[in-house]
Amino acid sequence: MSSLFDPYIPLLEYLVVWFAIIGIAVLLKTDKHGIIAKPYYLMLKTVAFNKVLERIGGRFRRAWTIYFDIGAVLGVGFIVFILYAIIRNAIALLYRSSQAGPTILIVPVPGLTLGWDIFPYILFAIAVLLIPHEAAHGIASVLDKVPIKSSGVFMAVFLPGGFVEIDEEDLAKRKALTKLRVFAAGSFTNGVTFGVVLLLLFALFQTAPAGVLVTGFTPGSPAAEAQLPQWSVITGLNATTVTQIQDVANYMYKVNPGSLVQVRLNDGQVFNVTTGRSDTNSSRAILGIYNRDYVPLRYDFLSLQSQYQLYYGVFYWLVIILPNVALINMLPMIPFDGDRYFDTLLGVLGIKHTRPFRTIASVVSLGLLLSNLILSFVLFGTVFPR
Repeated sequence: MSSLFDPYIPLLEYLVVWFAIIGIAVLLKTDKHGIIAKPYYLMLKTVAFNKVLERIGGRFRRAWTIYFDIGAVLGVGFIVFILYAIIRNAIALLYRSSQAGPTILIVPVPGLTLGWDIFPYILFAIAVLLIPHEAAHGIASVLDKVPIKSSGVFMAVFLPGGFVEIDEEDLAKRKALTKLRVFAAGSFTNGVTFGVVLLLLFALFQTAPAGVLVTGFTPGSPAAEAQLPQWSVITGLNATTVTQIQDVANYMYKVNPGSLVQVRLNDGQVFNVTTGRSDTNSSRAILGIYNRDYVPLRYDFLSLQSQYQLYYGVFYWLVIILPNVALINMLPMIPFDGDRYFDTLLGVLGIKHTRPFRTIASVVSLGLLLSNLILSFVLFGTVFPR
């Protein structure tokens, strides 16, 4: 028998395992070996990674210098673009424009703020975001011989990542270009990573959908009763060709409940489905399926389920998280990298007392972020991924 607590059982099981690992680490006194265990994080802190970063930064110094110089210059564009984007979206949300998009707050607490089904993909995307981000800060520091105190990886309950601890006192004494390189390095590298992800996406998948993929069935589904297979691709309904979800919606809008529909699949099979009645609109006919646009691989080497997981799981969350976090991080707001970048720019402009300007920029940036979140919640009912 199900209960109200069933959705939270996996979360409780995860936390039990987490605290067991923390307890074992404390008992074994792993901090002597650089493994720091606290109730809310597990961290491997070492100087071994420093040598790796120094070795990477020591090779192709000229290429790295050009790379981070480009990042230092583009940092200004990142700040301008993210301020423009969140102002524009806040106005669109305020006026309920169709161009307004929801602002998503990703707090990786599975079972509460997001589903367990998307948790692994978000975890992977965050790791792809954070580890190159921090490594870039380290390599940019190495180029100008700014010491790295330590580096490592961590797991903060649900949040994975890496870190590089730079000698902040030494960095503060360096020239402005060095600081701009270091502060912009993380977000710029996230942007480059995003570009690589897009290239992989276009290399693997075709650019247009070629049908509708059946990912599951609603309770009492007419399609399931007709033995329509899960992970099949619908390409036609009666005489109507189907290439995307909107085609299904448009066709079903004209069909009455109880009508017979021939569902054609991409493998040539045909299933006769007697449409059901929508629970929310008795005059609306339904097939009773959960579906997504089917975007085929250029080279067929995965099952349809694996294609779905790769496209709508791995790539979907990488494409959402990488560019958006890269840009948000460049907001001139404490404690983001954009604040320190902005502070350095003010120094370049000859402004000695930068604190008032930084405070104003932080307050404005925070206000814009909160307005997007609040308006998104009002219009869309949530700010968490569904």
